Amino acid sequence: MSPPRGQKPPLSYLSPWYALNQALASAKEVGSIFSHTMAFLAEISEVKNGLLGLLDGQRGKIVVEEASGPALQRAKGNKSKADEGACGEVIRLGSAAVIADPASEPLLRGMAEDGRPAALSCICAPLRWGDIPLGILLIDDPHPQSEDGLTLLKVVASFISPALVVARWGDEKSLNEILRRKLERAIARMDLHTESHGSLMADVISLVERTLILTALKKAKNVKLTAARFLGINRNTLHKKIKELKISLH
Repeated sequence: MSPPRGQKPPLSYLSPWYALNQALASAKEVGSIFSHTMAFLAEISEVKNGLLGLLDGQRGKIVVEEASGPALQRAKGNKSKADEGACGEVIRLGSAAVIADPASEPLLRGMAEDGRPAALSCICAPLRWGDIPLGILLIDDPHPQSEDGLTLLKVVASFISPALVVARWGDEKSLNEILRRKLERAIARMDLHTESHGSLMADVISLVERTLILTALKKAKNVKLTAARFLGINRNTLHKKIKELKISLH
């Protein structure tokens, strides 16, 4: 539990956070991140069950990648629509919530034993990277009706999100996905009728070309032939683009 308001947290409280931070720094896999997180939660708040659901953006689904504990371990591998149930609402709203009826959650099907739903109080927090939703972290709530558990879970979810991004997506060639998401967010904020002035396509292409050429030239220390080869174009094309885009080499 958290220390009383107005008091500095004792070293005994900070030590598990430090240990978790150290573990996350060296974790290379999603499973390892989840294991360290559950061990941390069990140490400071008596949590026994938990699961990690990550979004499959291409299919619009959330998948239970990891699950542990007697009540939730059967949910591993479950899938549901990303906007379905209370878990979907947590993702959509980007805020933590109590899962009032876990047995009815599509993502938690199969957690009942012998046809009897498990008696479990759950809380769920969104995993996010900036404004990009990643999934959810869901755990049992050892102290129902207390705000402390919900607050703790929100902090832990934000704490582990960067490590999850690196473990799951850090080594992938995700340039296409990064550009797509950046453009989608930028265009979503624009007024459809007034802001582009009919030149959005040309402006974006010009910006991308200029950025690529400047970056390649910097990497090649302004050696045009090296930069052209890096970009996959010939030297004359590069020279023409530099003139068109009015790029200064000084």
